Amino acid sequence: MTKTCFVIQGFGKKTDYEQGKQFDLDASYEVIKEAIEKAGLQCNRADELGAGGVIDQIMYEQLLSADLVVADISTLNFNAAYELGVRLALRPYATLIVGEKGLNFPFDINHIQVHTYEHLGSDIGYKEVKRFMALLTNLAKEIIANTKNDSPVYTYLRNLPENGFLEFVERLRKTEKKFDAASSSLRTMKEQAKKAMDEDRFGEAKDLWKEVRNLAGKDDYVVQQLALATYKSKLPDEETALCVAAEILEYLQPHNSFDPETLGLWASVHKRLYERTGKAQNLEEALFALERGYFIKGDYYNGINLAFMLNTKASGSGPDMKQELIGVSRYVRRKVIDNCLKELTNPDLSKNDQYWIMATMYEAYVGLGDDARASEWKAKMEGASTVDWMKKSTEEQVNKLRKLLEQSR
Repeated sequence: MTKTCFVIQGFGKKTDYEQGKQFDLDASYEVIKEAIEKAGLQCNRADELGAGGVIDQIMYEQLLSADLVVADISTLNFNAAYELGVRLALRPYATLIVGEKGLNFPFDINHIQVHTYEHLGSDIGYKEVKRFMALLTNLAKEIIANTKNDSPVYTYLRNLPENGFLEFVERLRKTEKKFDAASSSLRTMKEQAKKAMDEDRFGEAKDLWKEVRNLAGKDDYVVQQLALATYKSKLPDEETALCVAAEILEYLQPHNSFDPETLGLWASVHKRLYERTGKAQNLEEALFALERGYFIKGDYYNGINLAFMLNTKASGSGPDMKQELIGVSRYVRRKVIDNCLKELTNPDLSKNDQYWIMATMYEAYVGLGDDARASEWKAKMEGASTVDWMKKSTEEQVNKLRKLLEQSR
């Protein structure tokens, strides 16, 4: 691969006010470029590289990565001096400084070797061109062949990277490429997992979310989705899947959580465990999570499920407690209806969100015994989604609610 040289230099005709002379730096560059290319390097100045991107970015990239930098500090151009300083800080070697003979170089530069050339008028004379070109060609070959420290920064600061920052940046770029590839893979797996869940393929979704978690770490959203897919999969059997889902959610510390999604999932798992086992502990866990989630955010999801679990507890309670629980459940449903109506005015709702809000309205009116409005919202709900498992889940919940209401009469 051809080695590269970047030339730090002003453009066009510039005046050195200290000497009262004008120099043609473009003419100087022609000499430098030809000399460097004779040494076998590809040579460019910033004005030749700016077409394909932001000039500052290109300039800094060249100061870091060019195999050789030639800095022409004639006329003591501030930009050239600044760029030279950046190069000397980034790389310990392969920087060649040149400048017009007779310049009064600043203190920080006059003890560094500067190879001078001389303009005759505004241009450079033939003999001077030949001399300077031969010098530059030989210097370029020598510098490229021998990585000798020529930066005072690396001479006086001994704790800097031995080979400068290029190797560090290249390692970082390789890491970023790997990260970008991993991120792309993660995005693909997440999309596949979501699609599998929409298509009622929860076993497959569970495996995909597990792989995402292994790659991305225990991101809260990924943990939530893994728990959801796990209990929905009912594999190897429903009760085991629910217990595994509960173990997954433990990472999110549901008892201390302020995340309604985490609390809603914790409640769903324990609600289903209660339906399977009849254990009072699971009922109380579900009620705890739903109460906490609903009173933190007042969201319809936790609210409608809180009302359902209040009816569940009422069905096994004595007369006085039963009436209290039923009264609270009705109050919560009315609050949930108000919340849903506000949510439906949001123009940015996804189709899934629209479905669940309408399904909540349907269930809320069933719980309040308003069959006419329940039927109205059921029709709207059914027209809002084509995902079978969502409709099936809603009807299972409503059927269970109707039984609870019958038992409480």
